[in-house]
Amino acid sequence: MSSTSETTTTVNDSNNTPIESNSTKASSPVSSAPSADVSNDPYAYKKRKLVRRPAKANPLKYKVWLIGHISALIFGSISFIFQIFWLPNYYYINSISYRLSLIGSIAALTATFSHKFGLHNLPNIGTLLSHQNFQYLVLASIWIFTFKSVFKILPYFILALLHIGTTKNIGFITKEADFLASVIAYDELLLIAYLLVRTLFFRNASGYQLTVFLIFYWLRILYNKETTNLFNSIIDRLDGKMSSIKNPKVEHYWYKTKTFIKEKQQADEF
Repeated sequence: MSSTSETTTTVNDSNNTPIESNSTKASSPVSSAPSADVSNDPYAYKKRKLVRRPAKANPLKYKVWLIGHISALIFGSISFIFQIFWLPNYYYINSISYRLSLIGSIAALTATFSHKFGLHNLPNIGTLLSHQNFQYLVLASIWIFTFKSVFKILPYFILALLHIGTTKNIGFITKEADFLASVIAYDELLLIAYLLVRTLFFRNASGYQLTVFLIFYWLRILYNKETTNLFNSIIDRLDGKMSSIKNPKVEHYWYKTKTFIKEKQQADEF
């Protein structure tokens, strides 16, 4: 989504396996060699420190992760061509490519979560919802069964591009990482507007999709600094027009929104 600070932490180690910088594998008690002063201490074992065990390399998870992102790029490109040029959906090529692109992203995100937490040691739902990878995973699962849109798969395409570029050290991709991240951010705003228009015309359960997406976007504002800054810049641009509206309810909620964003930014600074 709008930020790649969390979703682009996957890199290669010596065995070309994805490694997350913030591993949360189970910790194991590790202690240094006992010194002469504590060698006879019967309570020395209580003084041992827990050291986080580094995640072990898993070639299978890396292959799933890599194939998933490559699939997102290949099939996403095919779907883009069909949708941008309004080509007929011959033999359902567009529909199949669109969904295979999302399936590839789901596979890659699942491999990342499996490596970071272990599928049998997932944190509670509140912690999961604060992770952008989990938000992308849930949204991709929803987008598979809903109408096709370039706005929906573009973030996954760019994220796959960033991941591959970072892993393979592709210079022209890593240099444009900030620009690509901004493309994702504005694409999500366009998706909100697009879903809102479709909701007004009662098109294909767009209202439910808009609700789910807004929930995740609000979580992004709460937990992601870059999304908060983007949202604040939008608030500043709209402030003049919204302040000119002489409606007590509009003025009340607009003031609450501005106050919340400012407090959130001040909290992030500390």
